[in-house]
Amino acid sequence: EPPVSVPSSAKHLSINSFVHGTDVSTLPDDTHALLITVADKLPADVISKLPSTLKLIVTMSSGTDHVDVKAAEARGIEVRRNGVDAITEHVADYGVAFTILGLRDAMNQVGVPFPSSGWNLSWNTKGTDLNTATVGIVGLGAIATSMITKIKAVAPKCTVLYNARRRRTEDVEKRLGIQHEPSIVELAKKCDILVLLCPLTPETEHLISADVIKAMRPSSGILNLARGKVIDTDALTDALNAGEIKYAILDTTFPEPLPEGHALWSCPRCHILPHYATNTEQVRAALVHDLLPLLEEAFGAGGSAKDAALEAELRRDLAVAHRATAALGWDMLVWNHVSARFGDGCLITPGNMLWGQVRASDLVISSNNITADIIHAAVYAARPDIGAIIHLHTPYATAVSCLEMGFVPYTQDGAYFHGRVATYEWDGVSDDANEQPLLEAAVKSVPGCNTLLMHNHGFCCFGPTVAAAWVLAYYFERCCEVQMKLLQSGAKVKTPKLDVMTKAAETSYLPDFAPGVCEWKAIVEEYGASVL
Repeated sequence: EPPVSVPSSAKHLSINSFVHGTDVSTLPDDTHALLITVADKLPADVISKLPSTLKLIVTMSSGTDHVDVKAAEARGIEVRRNGVDAITEHVADYGVAFTILGLRDAMNQVGVPFPSSGWNLSWNTKGTDLNTATVGIVGLGAIATSMITKIKAVAPKCTVLYNARRRRTEDVEKRLGIQHEPSIVELAKKCDILVLLCPLTPETEHLISADVIKAMRPSSGILNLARGKVIDTDALTDALNAGEIKYAILDTTFPEPLPEGHALWSCPRCHILPHYATNTEQVRAALVHDLLPLLEEAFGAGGSAKDAALEAELRRDLAVAHRATAALGWDMLVWNHVSARFGDGCLITPGNMLWGQVRASDLVISSNNITADIIHAAVYAARPDIGAIIHLHTPYATAVSCLEMGFVPYTQDGAYFHGRVATYEWDGVSDDANEQPLLEAAVKSVPGCNTLLMHNHGFCCFGPTVAAAWVLAYYFERCCEVQMKLLQSGAKVKTPKLDVMTKAAETSYLPDFAPGVCEWKAIVEEYGASVL
């Protein structure tokens, strides 16, 4: 049952509501989309029983750990989150509020008799203000990034340390004003409050272990906005009872809900909230109102207003991609091209314009450039899931395209491309329509690829959005730069272990870390105003 009414404009949708606990295998055979909450668990055995017509699962949550995403994808079912912007901002606000309350020791004062005998204005607590505090953040997805931005806005001198599966670039760290701490134990030692914002994965289950908690100072506390299983509950209970940490503020627990009589309920200085970070009418309304355009996009429905809004956003993002590429010096006068799938065709780079000049209104349906049209049409035909493509002749990637060894992902950033790079032998300037099926075959030769390295030519990166495609291109050029400098050094090169790179590649595509999720908002803020 939706938390608020679905907009009345959704007349092309037939909505069948059900209550939590319903056996989803009994859904009607003509069900195309399923809307769930974090309370609805969809493991592989349940997904195997879903109707064959189901093509989309939408979860009203920031995480997807309650859905076996791989099992869904194996059946051709896409898993998406809705209301992402509303969830991100509300959880970030919530996190800042409880960070301040935790540092000030305010939570531990709830219930103090007032007034009472012995109370006077000289009664104080040992709290820390945000500007002089060290905040440790575990995870650096969209919510953590927003929360850090808000902290820095009100307390610019606050020291923010972070630990994440993938370290961000120096530019990102400088922009956010954060410092990377590779050791979770060292992070625990240094911070006044440890804020958990990482996704729940096999790697992060019990990430906050007994050893991590023992490393914390008696004056520090924990704020858990992730999932309950990220913390070893028994270790936390012991630490609170022993006074080894000052407090724990838990928006989530494991198990959830905590059964009556669980040891955490009676722990001193343990403040348990009812998984409440997004439980406002405003967020609930956003979750439902976001559903209609999401379904329209997924199934090709909708009306002219929706199409106009989508086109405006695509034009802005494409123009930003051109400006950002030019700012990095990766453009090539009036050549190369970026496109986004739109309607039966695509919006694409206009001809005869420098990339630093391109505005949203300049994007065209056809580029009048047969080379661009052939390359982009081939990728879109080969991969219906692709929404945007960027084709560049950047210096380092073009140099790698000329190497017999091809591209090798040597670094952490290269995890995005592990097993995802297809290649194409240069056959002269792409001005022959007969080349299109050859390009299609090259893209199809590596299932799930995100990059086409065109030997002696350049490369294409592609993804579901302009943000994903551009950010992939950014990291691909950086990886190629590293590869060329390693070769130039003449030193013996250390190649990552296959199992390590494989695991890193899987983590790189978690919802909070997927290409463009963390970076694109800042890029749009930098260049968006100049392209309208």
